[in-house]
Amino acid sequence: MRNRETPAKATSRRQTVEVELVELDARDRRVLSRRYPEVKGHGTAFVVAGSTNARRQLLAVLDALVAAVNAGERLHVDRLVNAIMPAVEVPTPRLLEEARREAHRRTRILQDFGAFTGPELADLAGSSAGNRSSTAHRWKRDGLVFSVPAEGAEVYPTFQFGPDGKPLPVVALVLRELQRWPAWDIAQWFVAGNGHLELRRPVDLLGEDPDAVANAARYDAHKPLADARPS
Repeated sequence: MRNRETPAKATSRRQTVEVELVELDARDRRVLSRRYPEVKGHGTAFVVAGSTNARRQLLAVLDALVAAVNAGERLHVDRLVNAIMPAVEVPTPRLLEEARREAHRRTRILQDFGAFTGPELADLAGSSAGNRSSTAHRWKRDGLVFSVPAEGAEVYPTFQFGPDGKPLPVVALVLRELQRWPAWDIAQWFVAGNGHLELRRPVDLLGEDPDAVANAARYDAHKPLADARPS
């Protein structure tokens, strides 16, 4: 008889799985959020289960994954902000300091000498015009006075006017010479010490020596603009 070989028993080895990943449904997410409020509001949630031996590696991988996802979202937000945000000119520290000094000079002029509005000049001049700013506008158009912008309005430094509210004649002579200058530079010229007036201020000589003031303006007008402007 032929010997029948006894077949070998089949053996199976289950592969060891150290990590399992499960996605939670809506009900399980609600249960989870009651225990961990910080996950509330997220549209998806996963549970990662692993062996004790895999804990360190698992934490490192998950931390890297969370950081990468959040960084990607942050990058997307930054790109949207850059697309929406208007171009901004960032001033240098030197420009900022110059702007502060200029703001201080302008504030001092208005505080030290004051300024009239158009309607106030109309009242001083006894104007009966319906448009209470028309008198000031006409004087400015004719080169008799100048105005400076302040707080969204045009105002007229008071040193240009006599006690009767009318423009001083010397102001027109000065404005004719300094017509290329910005309004605030003109205002500062009037209140700064002038070398042609023995360092006296033109504003202090408007009534006493108007010819000297006009001559000083004429001289400064022929100097390079950057050099002529008061510092």
